[in-house]
Amino acid sequence: MIRTNSIRILLSYKPIIRRKSDAAINIEKLEQENALANVIDEELINKEAEIEHKRNKSRLRDHDRNFLFERMPYKEPQLWTHGTLKYTRKMYGRYGEASGVNQSLCWPTKQELADKIEYEHVAYPQSILKMVEEAKIKRAEKEKRIQTRQQDIIKKMEKLEQWKKDLKNKIQKKESEALAAKESKERLVEEVRRHFGYRVDPRDDKFKEMLEKKEKEQKKAMKEAKKKAKEERMINVLLNKQVEDTNKNTKV
Repeated sequence: MIRTNSIRILLSYKPIIRRKSDAAINIEKLEQENALANVIDEELINKEAEIEHKRNKSRLRDHDRNFLFERMPYKEPQLWTHGTLKYTRKMYGRYGEASGVNQSLCWPTKQELADKIEYEHVAYPQSILKMVEEAKIKRAEKEKRIQTRQQDIIKKMEKLEQWKKDLKNKIQKKESEALAAKESKERLVEEVRRHFGYRVDPRDDKFKEMLEKKEKEQKKAMKEAKKKAKEERMINVLLNKQVEDTNKNTKV
């Protein structure tokens, strides 16, 4: 009787044992399928990488090509600087979330905040109100300089026409003086030729000597004329002053 009951119990456990065996088989099958899928995925990734490499007709290195297309230059750190906080923040600032950088790293540390506060205290010791006031004063001074310069330009533009006339008169005067000097030279040359009574080569020493003598005489005459004109002007000034003094005494 006991044996019969034991057989019945074993028969009742048989489906359970079969179910456990089936579950083990399914798990093993899933693991095999996952392993096969991983192998297939790896092959696809390698194949895609090979295709992408063949597409790179520029022959640029990977990090240079990534930089050209606005992508992270390196997937893994290559230098010690790539692990620094400064470089990490720089990558996030340039590529954003695509960089994979934790945003919290971009916030300054306590030491950085303390250094920044100390720097501002040294660089900008004055209060904000004082700085605003000084900025207003500087702006007002700058505007005043600009207005003064603009007014000066306007005044000069008003005098521009007069300056043009003065320049034109000055040029005409120089041209007249040059023409007069040329004519005077020609007259002297003609006088020297008349002195000899025949045509003389201007390169002849006698001709040069006589021409130099005539030029000195002419300069002396011009000097005497200027001196005489100056004396006449002085005499006129003295006479006018004497007349004015006489008129004043008469009125008194």
